Amino acid sequence: MLAELALHLATPASRMTRQLGLVGESVALWSRGLRQRRAWAGHHARCRDIVAQAVAALPERRTAVILGSGLLRDIPLDLLADNFERVLLVDVVHLPQVRLRMRLRSNVALLTRDLTGVIGWLAGESGGRSDPLADLIADPAVDLVVSANLLSQLAWPIEDWLADNPAEAAQLPADLPACCIAWHLDDLRRFHGRVLLLSDVEMIERDRTGKITDRLDLMHSIALPNPDEGWDWPVAPFGEAARDLESIHRVGAWRDFR
Repeated sequence: MLAELALHLATPASRMTRQLGLVGESVALWSRGLRQRRAWAGHHARCRDIVAQAVAALPERRTAVILGSGLLRDIPLDLLADNFERVLLVDVVHLPQVRLRMRLRSNVALLTRDLTGVIGWLAGESGGRSDPLADLIADPAVDLVVSANLLSQLAWPIEDWLADNPAEAAQLPADLPACCIAWHLDDLRRFHGRVLLLSDVEMIERDRTGKITDRLDLMHSIALPNPDEGWDWPVAPFGEAARDLESIHRVGAWRDFR
């Protein structure tokens, strides 16, 4: 608990980013990932391997952009840094341990971005969505873009904020959480280089008999093409969130999303 509190206080973030729970969620993900390192190892390894295969297939390796870089557990950072002239790690929150690691790589940079494009809108600072990736989309040297287990994380903070702020929510589109997912997919289609999409798309909750007790569409009914491959990620094994329930996320990989 003390380590989590220290991380929460030491992480640079805007007021609205904290209000949306994004710092707390990043810290919680760090902590859960330590507890469940064995359960998550297969998922992380598979993601890193798919990214490595994408790198090997590229004719040019100038700039790599990682969207939703997070704690880098699912990204082969050393491989990217060794193969690209520049690596950009893009996320709304960068925890201190990630910032410290970046000091070891002169060609790796952190970009703090609201990848939903709506935080300013929620805060009343703008009248609509901003374009969070316009400058990177316009850069012809971006040869690889990886959306790294980010897509499913775009909607829930917005959904929670709308529920907690009904007066402000009345002035915003009712389907804003789903729109954030759709907008990100549109952003990915606008890049000119190779786009690799990794995302969990469904949560399945099961009891110890194997009976499904709940399931949740993490895409908020936004349609996706069939993935090139898929697997199960045991996000919350028995005992993590509930003694007799486990949560499994269905994950997909789209090797060339555009």
